[in-house]
Amino acid sequence: MLAKTGKAFDDENYFFEPKWDGLRALLFLHERKLELQNRNLRDATGSYPELQKIKGNLRARTAIIDGEVVVLGENGAPNFGRLQARFGVDDPKRVSVLAKTTPVTYVAFDLLHIDGQDVISRPLVERKTRLKSIVEEGPYLLYGEHVGAEGSRFFKEATNRGFEGVIGKESQSQYVPGLRTDYWIKIKQINTTDCVVVGFSEGEGARVPTFGSLILAAYDDDRELQHVGNVGGGFSNDRLQEVKRKLSKLQTRKPTIQGPVDSPTPVTWVKPRIVVEVAYMAVTNDGRLRFPRFKRIRNDKDPMDCRLPL
Repeated sequence: MLAKTGKAFDDENYFFEPKWDGLRALLFLHERKLELQNRNLRDATGSYPELQKIKGNLRARTAIIDGEVVVLGENGAPNFGRLQARFGVDDPKRVSVLAKTTPVTYVAFDLLHIDGQDVISRPLVERKTRLKSIVEEGPYLLYGEHVGAEGSRFFKEATNRGFEGVIGKESQSQYVPGLRTDYWIKIKQINTTDCVVVGFSEGEGARVPTFGSLILAAYDDDRELQHVGNVGGGFSNDRLQEVKRKLSKLQTRKPTIQGPVDSPTPVTWVKPRIVVEVAYMAVTNDGRLRFPRFKRIRNDKDPMDCRLPL
């Protein structure tokens, strides 16, 4: 079940939960055997062996639970940057080490099946009540708490604590697998920053005449440009053409920044003259913008004003 995007709101017919920034996963419990399946329907059980310890914390013979695999920070909010270290690791020895150094927690927030009974057609308020009754919280398992009605206040409190937003869920709604409905509404905090354009990647498909994405950077304390990410979304057709015209006048053969830049297509470097405002969700541990989106060109900004940290 997926959520639509919206703005913070109050509604007595909705529950509001923190938006746990991690790996969405279904948990399958069957006679003390526990398995995990990610959003792409791939088995993720072997990637998080420490979650096998929560079998004794679930008071049920069989259950299907919806939730999120997260790495918790010191403030109790999820740290997606640390969770990324667990992605794509297949070597069992490496997985075992990471389970100890970067352990995950499963946050259970919905119940789909319990002890032979499917409950997806039952109201959310009933499903959550039954879920809470079978969850015994521990180091690797949390119950996804919620508040009622006051979504705007809860959004401010959650984002101030480090969560990326909240999810509003209609309290009487059923669970609709695989579909994006108005039953769930995600409300995210959006940050903005100014970055220097230091290059652009070659466009593909409809983007062949313009570019794929802009290569972004900012100045560190030594006045050296450091790569902070690439942005390819948020452009109208007119804006693509406008930006490409500006870039064409600034091309240079020498790389504008040092070090590797991840790009699926070749990069053309440009002199650091253009400043753009970019919206983003968060900054990763390695200093990259997460989910960046182009907002506008900042002709009023000096490139040297684009400084780290973002």
